[in-house]
Amino acid sequence: MFVFVDESGTFTESQNPDSWCVVAAYTLPENQVPHATRVLKRLRAKYGGDETKLAQMREGDYFEALNKLAALPGLGFAVACDVSLHSREAVEVHQYAQADKVLQHLGKMHYETGRQGLQKMADDLRALPFQLYAQLILQVLLFAEVLRRAPLYYAQRRPQTLAHLRWRLDRKDTTPTEYEDVFHRLLPGLLQSISLRNPMVFLSEGADYSYFKRFDFDEGQQPEYLEREYGIKVKDGANIGKMVNEDFELVDSATADGVQVADLLASGVRRLLRGGFAKQEVASRLLGANMAGTIFRVPPVTLATLGSKATVSERNAMLLKAMSGRSKKLLLS
Repeated sequence: MFVFVDESGTFTESQNPDSWCVVAAYTLPENQVPHATRVLKRLRAKYGGDETKLAQMREGDYFEALNKLAALPGLGFAVACDVSLHSREAVEVHQYAQADKVLQHLGKMHYETGRQGLQKMADDLRALPFQLYAQLILQVLLFAEVLRRAPLYYAQRRPQTLAHLRWRLDRKDTTPTEYEDVFHRLLPGLLQSISLRNPMVFLSEGADYSYFKRFDFDEGQQPEYLEREYGIKVKDGANIGKMVNEDFELVDSATADGVQVADLLASGVRRLLRGGFAKQEVASRLLGANMAGTIFRVPPVTLATLGSKATVSERNAMLLKAMSGRSKKLLLS
């Protein structure tokens, strides 16, 4: 399957209320991409250009596109953060705490190359400016949600979809930016850390994981340090590094229709949380119809924090609840 990723918002420090930033992913079986392309072609025929942004579109046309996309076996994922709730000082505390957590494992590394790698990871985390650190945290959480929920969904319906994971991210320049390079290097390690706290969920019955087994660790390649240092036995665990690195590309969104779908989802969720649609309830239901459901009773949009916690507004709580009611259920009846 393809996993298309894009974002909406600047992630810069702000004191304006509802300064939401959103990262979104759209997973789609490879043979279904032409169907998504047809939906976008209708938009381009009406508005012109290589890609159509939400800001250019009439609300009704956007709703119609969401309705057509909802009929496809695609899954939307989104992580959102209101950066106005986070002061620079609070984010720096969060940032340095994450770097310190990386260095907690330094003494457990038996090889110098491993120690140098951890030190480099911690240094890279500390060096990121506010907006790039915020984007990094949201994107890592997004990847974690895709890996947690998409296999569960497709293993029950289209198991062959799990044979390959093809990540396509919107690039910002003709060559990878410094941030894109840092993100790609840090991603596997950060995902591994998340997976220890919140493992992937697998069904023992009613699901076919035979195609997904190619991502299991090869015999003798399991990370022994997890059992040696933490008492965690890894017998047939998934190789997260292989999952995210085997087929990972930065692409031009103008030529990648799936990335344009991810952009429409990201910008739609952002506008919804900011109260920007004339028909907010309709928007929440149609966005929800494209979103992957959740394992527990939480919204399909992950609300992220960077060290400061706040209560979700009553308006957004109701919209997220409506979105949950229309999301694509992970478990078959």
